[in-house]
Amino acid sequence: MERGKPLAPITTVQRLGLRAMIFDHCPDGMVITDARGYVIESNTSLTRITGFRSDEIQDKNLLRLWAGCSGRTLYRAIRKSIGSTGFWQGEMPSQLVHSHVHRYSLRINAIRDEHEKTVALIWTLIDDSRIWDMRREMVRLAHHDPLTGLPNRLLLMSRLEHMLDRFRKNVPGAILFVDLDGFKQVNDTFGHKAGDELLQAVTTRLNARLRHTDTLARLGGDEFVIVLEQVAHAHDAATVAEHIVQQLQVSFALADGTTVHIGASVGIALFPHDGTNADQLLECADRALYSAKRAGKGVYRFFESQQFTMA
Repeated sequence: MERGKPLAPITTVQRLGLRAMIFDHCPDGMVITDARGYVIESNTSLTRITGFRSDEIQDKNLLRLWAGCSGRTLYRAIRKSIGSTGFWQGEMPSQLVHSHVHRYSLRINAIRDEHEKTVALIWTLIDDSRIWDMRREMVRLAHHDPLTGLPNRLLLMSRLEHMLDRFRKNVPGAILFVDLDGFKQVNDTFGHKAGDELLQAVTTRLNARLRHTDTLARLGGDEFVIVLEQVAHAHDAATVAEHIVQQLQVSFALADGTTVHIGASVGIALFPHDGTNADQLLECADRALYSAKRAGKGVYRFFESQQFTMA
């Protein structure tokens, strides 16, 4: 096709074919009936949802079938709503749905001619489970890092505040701020794909060291945070930090056979000694990490407030 040359107009036959394709491939169940409710056409999604094949409901009266399941009261309410407003919306009777696990919303729209006489009805059956799945996925993406699947900063702060609320009575905990040493060099040398693969491998290795009650989160880049609940002593947090440093010094083998070497520095803040809210603890752990970096990397350091006082 030449650039700038207008497309040929779509013919009436092509338009009809396109409408038929859209109707048949719509993920929602759709039925076209006449004004009395007798089936004229249905799509494949309706068969998937209800279990009824097109030939089974062809020429059947859906309104009467509905009345047989739900009673005449609902039947009359539907007819009245369609007659006055041109549509009705509610829930499909479970007896007419192949799967009773999911809820299905139904909307019936009247098609009227130029004299406002109803000539047909379009029934649209919507799988509410798809909507809830989409909403759950949106919530998950809002609270998790898309690369590693770990909690992001938003979820981390929420869980941290929740932990603080539960353990106000001097039950100790620890925040470990982990920063990878040498990650930028790997990313610059082997590319972002290798960097992403490495971050995923680091996630797997860190998770293997933690308890199910602990939280591992990724703040972004090569920064991770670990929340250790109910840590009995400071040296217990130090033991975890030391193991993390040792584990991340072991080389990583990427999918293409490349072997890479990195390290880690860890800053530790203790609850309730170093702070009483999530922001304070994270800030203290970040400052402790800065001390570890200044000490030559590949080590851990506890937060010590006197190190950050002005001279």
